[in-house]
Amino acid sequence: MYLTRIYLNPQRRGTWRLARSRQVLHAAIMNCFPPGVLEQAGASRVLWRLDRPAAPVGRGRDGSPSWSLYISSPVSPDPSHIVEEAGYATEGGVVVREHDGFLDRLEVGQRWGFRVCVNPTFRKANQRDRQGRKKILAHVTRDQQLQWLLDRAEQNGFAVLKSLDLGGDLPILEDDNGLRRDGETLMIQGIERSVEEFRRRDSRVTLSSATFDGVLEVTDSQALRSLLVNGIGRAKAYGCGLMTLSRP
Repeated sequence: MYLTRIYLNPQRRGTWRLARSRQVLHAAIMNCFPPGVLEQAGASRVLWRLDRPAAPVGRGRDGSPSWSLYISSPVSPDPSHIVEEAGYATEGGVVVREHDGFLDRLEVGQRWGFRVCVNPTFRKANQRDRQGRKKILAHVTRDQQLQWLLDRAEQNGFAVLKSLDLGGDLPILEDDNGLRRDGETLMIQGIERSVEEFRRRDSRVTLSSATFDGVLEVTDSQALRSLLVNGIGRAKAYGCGLMTLSRP
């Protein structure tokens, strides 16, 4: 597996052209691979995520607020056309790292900072699609989207830590009955939410996504490894499902 980070320059028109359409960006990412090479590489799929800076666009002492495009893939990509259109043709503009060694070193009890963009959905029992299947609907509130991710943590080999687990100054927290629950704050926050519409074939698609930052502890290294390789949830072709880890 390979993990690629591409800095995109928000001052270039190409960056905005790619960012405006998940379909266009998906096509550009898939064009990083020669025909047939992904099929030969096995079952692992290409995942990607576009991270935008939280601060308003503007230059500071640390340089421009670049957008970061992450690509997880079973073979090394050639993103030269993305760099030419929207990136930085300088050292550090693109970093491609072999990821298998990192995945193999994951162990139970390790703690990592994480970021993940997800498409939280559920099936409505009393609504059916044209094929007679339960209709897939999107969670739209922040609490619903967060709970969707928390509900899938155990089966995917991780637990979101609480403030007490990390020590330091604990925020004061009360439950619904007014009782103190200091240290129970989950170390996770939503940093971006969006709803986008686009056409796919002959239908109109509405895609709801939410991006979360947090701190996790590995509870099942094999399950977490599978998540990092295969993603989580739906809409993986459109920038959802990729989790990346970093030092907390």
